[in-house]
Amino acid sequence: MKILTFASSLLLIFSFNAAALDVKQRFDHLDSNKSGYLTQDELEPQPQLLSTFVMWDKNQDNQISLVEFKNYLTNNLY
Repeated sequence: MKILTFASSLLLIFSFNAAALDVKQRFDHLDSNKSGYLTQDELEPQPQLLSTFVMWDKNQDNQISLVEFKNYLTNNLY
């Protein structure tokens, strides 16, 4: 029983790490100028993301940070 619990815990940890990496990879792919932020220009080819830009941009600086991107995806898509 302890082995099963341990194995389940390991799988859960790896799943969260994989999800975090996936979010970072998506962000990096969208960040075409590699500034560390997403702008409306960079999201223009993704109209479904661009249409929710204002909801992502919590501090209203007209750019999306990795933290804002992760928080939005975590709270709205997963």
